[in-house]
Amino acid sequence: MTAEHIAGWDAERATLTGLLGYLFNRPEPRAVFAQFIEGLLAELPKKNGWTLSEHAGHVTADRMQ
Repeated sequence: MTAEHIAGWDAERATLTGLLGYLFNRPEPRAVFAQFIEGLLAELPKKNGWTLSEHAGHVTADRMQ
């Protein structure tokens, strides 16, 4: 695995969230969607609303739920 592979994955993630971003009318849910996808791809011990929210820097899990 090289830095080029990782950069390519980041570009693919940005493409995915960009392509599906039209599903959200407001920019806030669009940003949370991108953070949600990023959290799912992160190496977290557990993946639930709280851990994904903490990974995204949110105070509570409300936005991820």
